[in-house]
Order: sequence, then structure tokens, then C-alpha cells
Amino acid sequence: MASFEMVNILEHCRLSPAPAGTVGDQSLPLTFFDIPWLHFPLIHHLFFYEFPYPNNSIFLDNIFPRLKHSLSLALDHFYPFAGNLIFPPNFGKPEIHYANGDTVSLVFAESNKDFNHISGNHQRNVAEFRSLVPELPPVSVSSGSVVAPLLAIQVTLFPKSGICIGFTFRRVTADGNACTRFIKSWASINKLGKETAMVKSGSLPFYDRTMVKDPNGLASIFWNHVGKTKFGGFERQLSNSNVIATFIMGQAHVQKLKKWALSQSPTSSHVSTFTVICAYVWTCMVKAQARNGEKVAEDELEHFVFGADCRALLDPPLPETYFGNCLVSCFATAKTKELVGDNGFLPAAKKIGEAIEERVRKKEGVLKDAKKWISEYESRKDDRIIGVAGSPRFAVYDIDFGLGKPKKSEVVSIDLTGSISLNECNNNKESFEIGLSLPKIQMDAFADIFDSAFLF
Repeated sequence: MASFEMVNILEHCRLSPAPAGTVGDQSLPLTFFDIPWLHFPLIHHLFFYEFPYPNNSIFLDNIFPRLKHSLSLALDHFYPFAGNLIFPPNFGKPEIHYANGDTVSLVFAESNKDFNHISGNHQRNVAEFRSLVPELPPVSVSSGSVVAPLLAIQVTLFPKSGICIGFTFRRVTADGNACTRFIKSWASINKLGKETAMVKSGSLPFYDRTMVKDPNGLASIFWNHVGKTKFGGFERQLSNSNVIATFIMGQAHVQKLKKWALSQSPTSSHVSTFTVICAYVWTCMVKAQARNGEKVAEDELEHFVFGADCRALLDPPLPETYFGNCLVSCFATAKTKELVGDNGFLPAAKKIGEAIEERVRKKEGVLKDAKKWISEYESRKDDRIIGVAGSPRFAVYDIDFGLGKPKKSEVVSIDLTGSISLNECNNNKESFEIGLSLPKIQMDAFADIFDSAFLF
């Protein structure tokens, strides 16, 4: 087994919202959108920035203090991240609670890794990222209540090369929309030195959870199911054997796929960029498994799951800045034999389009049949499910801390969730990055299929 060097810890601090005492004790109940994510693996998201500084002093004397100050200011608006998930005695239904003095763990470190290697698109061992991923403080017990921190951050220097800003989120806290808004807010404050832009843009988080109506008691139904499993933190380790890689799909290929799908099925309901990218990647992954000799019955069911933001689809609608989870899961299901054929992309695109139409665009509303959400998911085999992390609309390559735009965004937690990552390219917003974590032999097969299929 290969060994991967650790980082040198330069400073470990705990930061509270600033100015101190402005937030006060606050509690947020978990809604039925949050509860299903309680036992989900942690989210690890890394941002790499090129910055060939001549020595460490510019960071120690200037950039580090500025990052700490701006983070405290950002937490004043996004205070739940400084709080904890609190379970009352006997593991009753938890809530997010912030009390004065609660903090976020922030680590400054230095690495001797090759910056250009670790921030590339080529295959890299997942274990190489482990030392760059922030560690959440451990789950603890206080006065009989279980206390689980929600966020940790690590800033890692690569001498004369660049910097990595890494985040570990507890998934039950908020969805990708809310987490990305927090990162963007921190970056904006750090770059501009003030909060004015965030306030003027109307991007302050919205916390009123009474706006999430639950007439059918979904929160109680979901908790009665999810609460049966004892909470353990679920801080699983990244793989020692998988590799992670990024694949690029340009706009020309996207348009080619759309034309192919529409030529074969002119009445297809939802032939979007998202649909064709996901359909193409889904079929390539299933074909890669088959090429490696995986023994699966032809009638085995393959599943592709993705979240749809439904803030604007609720009654009443929630603002875009609502803090928390607000996703409905869409499932596309097809038989293995449908996807491994030469034209496997076509049924995949049809199934994904139908899933969007069924879940998001139904006249009865997005919450129809919501009672079945958890049972629907659990009825599917975990090893036959592929998910999606991220979205091009998050515009992660616009996140500028004053260091310029990121060279690379890497959602390394896809190694834990069995998902792909999807976002826009760093140098061309009309192209797209797809991240995967797979065993090397399967990644090689996927790469060959992904590239060769573009020749149609």
C-alpha cells in the first residue's frame, strides 16, 4: 500500500461569529427536508488556488489573519455552521443549536505535495487528498445530550505554488445551495474587506423554518424511520485503493447528444444539458462495470438519483437564500441490458427526463407521495445507485478570496457516496467537469468508453 505524507500544522484556531455576542442563542428545528440526510456521509469539498508566493511570510503576516477575520464576519450571518447538531438525552429528535461561544475549527497547514499534480484532472489516488480534508471535532456528550459539530475548515499552503481551502460539512445542516452561498459570502468578505456587497445583493440567509409547511406530518414520519438508527457521526475514511479523476465534456458534445436524443425521440419531455450529461456518464459507468467482468443479471435494475432544488416550487415558495435542505430526489431506473448496448444513452436520457417530469413538474406539487421518499430509496440496492454532487449553477469557479478564481474544485466525498460530481469548467462555463472516484481498473475502462463514444 502506498504511503502519503501528512501536512505540517502551522496553526489550529477556533473562531466564533464576530462581533462577539451579536447572534445570541439560536435553534433551528430539522424539517422533513433535513431529516433524511441525518446519517449521510460527510461532505468534503476542496478548492485549489494558484499563488506562487516567494515565501511563507506573506501568508503568516497577511493572508492568514485576513482569512480568520473575514470568516468570523461571515459566520455572524451563517451562525448555524458555528453551532452543533444536538440530540437530547436518549437520542430524541435533534436540532441545530448555536450558543454564544460556539466555534468553527480552522486549521492552517503546509504540504510538500506537488500542487499541480494534486489539482489536476488526471487520475490521482484518493488517499492523497486525506491530509487536505478538514477533520470535524469529535462527537461528544454534554449533560446527557449528544453534540455533533457541523463544519471544519483547513487552509493548506503549497510552498511557492498555491493554496487549498477545504471544507467538511455535516450533510444534514444544509444543501449545496446554502453551503455554496456561505463559501461565496466568506470569499467576498475576504476579498473586499467588508460585508457591504453581500448585504446589498440580498444574499443574506433566510432562517424562518415556519415557512416550510408540513400538513401531512412528514417530519414525524421521517424521524420515526431515521431515528431507529443510532447516530454515530458517520465519519468514514476516504478509500486507500480508489483513484479520482475529472473528465471534460464540451458544449459541442453536449449539443451532439441533445440532437441524438431528440432525433430518436422527438417528444421526449426534458432533453436538457443536465439530462444528456448525466445520461452519458451513467451509461459509461455501467458499461465500464460490465467490461471489467462484473456479473450482473441483464434484468438487474440500475438507478441514477439526483436532487432538484424545490425552494421556488413550494406553496408558499421559499426564497433562494433559505438556509437548510430543500431538495426532492429524482430517480431514474433502467435495466442493465438497456444501458450496456451501443445506444444505451438513449433510454438513459429518456428515463432521466421522465424522472424530472414526474417529480418536479407534476401538477399535484413536488411533495406528492413524499411519505414514500425514504422507503423508495431503501428499496434500491446501494451498489446499483449512482448519485450527483454539485451543479453547474453553483458557479464554484467564481469563488474568489482575493487570490483569483480557483484552479480546481474537487468534491472528494464522492469517494464515500458513490456519486459523480458535476460543475462548470474553470476556464469555459459552456463546458463541464465530471468527477469520479473508482477502482483504477474501472476508471481506465470508463475513460476509454467516455472518450471513444464521442466518435459517434
